[in-house]
Amino acid sequence: MNNNGMIEYKESFITKIKNHFKRLFGRSKEQDNDVQKESINKISEESQEIQSNFIDNIKVDAKFVNSVIDKNNFLEEIDGNEEALNMLSIDRLKELEKYYDSAIEENKKKLKKLKSSS
Repeated sequence: MNNNGMIEYKESFITKIKNHFKRLFGRSKEQDNDVQKESINKISEESQEIQSNFIDNIKVDAKFVNSVIDKNNFLEEIDGNEEALNMLSIDRLKELEKYYDSAIEENKKKLKKLKSSS
């Protein structure tokens, strides 16, 4: 046995027929590339649009966040500190009263919902 050369591949009859019909009815490689480029461009445009929408939706009002943080810091500062409460102005005390009244109302609503669901 002498295997010095490469094995020659011979197409079967069915493969030849398939290839013939592919050449007749199939798209050329240039058309395939154009279609792929168009679809890639559409996908990249859509992804950029989604990213811009996401960035617009994720934006948060910094003033609101800062006010919440300031409120929490203020409440922690006066918690159990009678001297700090005595030093507060009347306006601040009224705001504090409104805050606690609203918090109490929210808790009452939550309790009613929990009692009705039980």
